[in-house]
Amino acid sequence: MMISDHSIPLPTSTTHAIRLCLFQATRRPRVLRHEPILTHWGKIKISGKLGQQHADVLEAICYEREKKGNTEDGRIKLLVDPARVRRKANQVSGSSFDNVLTDLQQAVIEIIEPARLACSGHLIDHIDTAVRADGTHIVRKNPLGGQRPLWRVEIGKAFCKLVSGDIWLGYNPERLARLDHGISQAVARHVLSHRTQPVGGWHLDTLIAAVTAGTVRAGSAAIRDRRREVLRDTQALLGLGLLIDAARVLKVEAEEPIRLESVEHKPDSVEHKPDAVEHKPETWSISLVSADTCSDT
Repeated sequence: MMISDHSIPLPTSTTHAIRLCLFQATRRPRVLRHEPILTHWGKIKISGKLGQQHADVLEAICYEREKKGNTEDGRIKLLVDPARVRRKANQVSGSSFDNVLTDLQQAVIEIIEPARLACSGHLIDHIDTAVRADGTHIVRKNPLGGQRPLWRVEIGKAFCKLVSGDIWLGYNPERLARLDHGISQAVARHVLSHRTQPVGGWHLDTLIAAVTAGTVRAGSAAIRDRRREVLRDTQALLGLGLLIDAARVLKVEAEEPIRLESVEHKPDSVEHKPDAVEHKPETWSISLVSADTCSDT
C-alpha cells in the first residue's frame, strides 16, 4: 500500500510562503480584511484567517501526497489520505481540523512583491472525495475497521504560483506541528528557510520581528511575551536543530540530521535584499527526516 510518495516533485513549502508571513505567528490568528503585510522579502495582502496551524495542515497535505496531477487550467491536484494529514499536522480535534481546512479554502492571498510571484488567489481551491474514472471511491484500509476514502485536493492559484517560481523546501512538518507555541513554529520555519546563518546566529528579537512583520516592537511587552514562549520550547526546538543560546538562535545538528537536497528551480528565483537575513541563491531543500522514513510501506 502506498503511504506517501516523496519522489513526486512537490515542496512541503517554499521560502516566500514563509518569509512573506502568509501565516500569522500564532495558533490563534485574527481575521484580516485585505490588510497589507510588508516584509524584507516583499509585500502581500491577506483577507482571511491564517495561523501556524493552517501552515501545519497545508504542509502536511503537500508532504503526504500520494499522487500529483494538474487540472485543466494548470492548477495542482493531489491525492491524499486525510487521516495521515490530520496526524501529521497534529490536529487532535476533528472540528478544529475542519475549520482549518475551511479557512485555507476561504483566505485570499494577494502577492504584490516580488513582481515575479505576483498573483491573487487561494492556498487551497477545493477538497473532495477522490474517485476513479468509473466513479468508484479511492479508499484505504482503516486500522479500526472498514475503509476510509481518500481526498482530491486542488491547490489554489496563490500557492501554485509559489511552487512554480519560488525555492522549494522539502521537510517533514510533523515535529514543527508539535511545538507548543505559534511564535516558536514561525521562528523555526523562518530559520529553516535559510541555508546559511549569520556569524553567531540570529538575534531572537530580530527573528520575532521578522515573523510578525514588524508588528511586535523591540522593548514592548509583546516581544517579551513572545520571547518567553520561544524559550519554553527550547528543548523541542533543539530537536529541530535550533539552539537557543541567550538571546541568539543558532543552527546545530538535529537529533535527526538535516539533509540538504538539490531541487530544480529557476536561477533567478531568489531575491536578496541588503537588510534581509543572510542566504544564498542556490538550489536546495531541507529534509528533517532520515531516508528510511520517506519510503513507501
